[in-house]
Amino acid sequence: MIQRVQSVYLLLVTVLMSLMLVRPYAQLNLADSQRIVFTTLAVKQVTDTETVDKLRGTIPLLALVLITGAVSFFNIFLFNRRVVQIRVCIVNTFLLFLTVGLMCYYYYTVWNAVEHTGHFFRMSAIAPVLGIILTFLAYRSIHRDELLVNSYNRIR
Repeated sequence: MIQRVQSVYLLLVTVLMSLMLVRPYAQLNLADSQRIVFTTLAVKQVTDTETVDKLRGTIPLLALVLITGAVSFFNIFLFNRRVVQIRVCIVNTFLLFLTVGLMCYYYYTVWNAVEHTGHFFRMSAIAPVLGIILTFLAYRSIHRDELLVNSYNRIR
């Protein structure tokens, strides 16, 4: 199960989505030494030591991150049903694209609304993009296995 390369890819997607839960993915620096931090739980305005204000809740983003992590984890255990596993990879890729889109929506909504001095994305912002790539690699490996099994059936 884990010895198959697609299982490793799917496990990495699960780990990346888990990291998204605890790490912020973007930050806007404001003029008065405050900053706005974007996490999967909320968009918060913080100073150097404490949270000043919660600007916006991001429950849909939290739900998508949890769902994509859980789907990729449970997709590992569908190893004996490769066709279903391929379809789940396609659905998970679509959900990961939605996650990237929702992250950009929250970021650019706040970015246009406030006066900022600097902005940047953190390392966890690339987690959904890496998840898309790893899910595609898992899809290719599962498809290759399915073609191999079908070729053995034709030989018989």
